[in-house]
Amino acid sequence: MREALAQAWSLAREVATRPLAAYERIAAAPPLAGALAFMALLAGAVGIVAAGIATARTEDPGDVVLAFILGGPVAVFAVYAGAAGVIWLVSRALGSRASFEAVLSAWAGSYLPTAVWFAGMLLAHVIVASGFESSTATDPEAVPGGVTFQVLFLAFSVAAFLWKALLLYLTLRVVGRLDFRRIVAAAAILAPVAVGYWALGLELGWFKVPFI
Repeated sequence: MREALAQAWSLAREVATRPLAAYERIAAAPPLAGALAFMALLAGAVGIVAAGIATARTEDPGDVVLAFILGGPVAVFAVYAGAAGVIWLVSRALGSRASFEAVLSAWAGSYLPTAVWFAGMLLAHVIVASGFESSTATDPEAVPGGVTFQVLFLAFSVAAFLWKALLLYLTLRVVGRLDFRRIVAAAAILAPVAVGYWALGLELGWFKVPFI
C-alpha cells in the first residue's frame, strides 16, 4: 500500500512538473498500482463532494452513503476505465502495440488537470456565492470584480483543457508510439466519442459538466 501511494505521488508530481519524462517512464514500466492508487484517492475526494451535496438534500444516511459510492468510486472508475479502454482500442486499431496496462497508467495521469479544474470550480462556486451574499446584485457581472473573475476562470479552464489535451497527446505519442498522422486520426475518432458521451450525460441527467 505504501509503495502504491508513493507511486501515485511520483506520478502526480512528474505529470505536473515533467510530463514528457513521466510518460516515457510509464511507457517503459507502467506504474499500474500507483495509477490505481491515485484514481482511488481522486474517487474518494469526488465521493466526499457527492456525499456533501446529498447531505444538503436529504437526512437519510443511506442516501448519503449511496451518493458517496455511486458519485465517487463507481462513477470515477467507470469513466476512467471506459475512457482508457476506448483510447487503447483506437490506438491499437491505428497500429499501436501499447498494452492496456500502459494506457491505463498513462490515462490516470491525465486526471490531474481534471482534479485541478474541479477543485478550481468548487473554489469559484464558493467565491461567487460569497459575492452574492455580500451584494444585492442578481447578475454575476454586477458583483464587484465579476467580469474579471469570469475572464480569469475562463482562462483557467482553457489552460486545464490544453493540459489534458497535452497528456492525451503524450499517451498516444510516447506510450502508444503513434506518429503525428495517426494521432490526428485518433483525435478525429475520439472527439465525436467524447462529445457523444457528454450529450448522453446531459440527456440522462448524469452531470452538467462532463468528467472525462
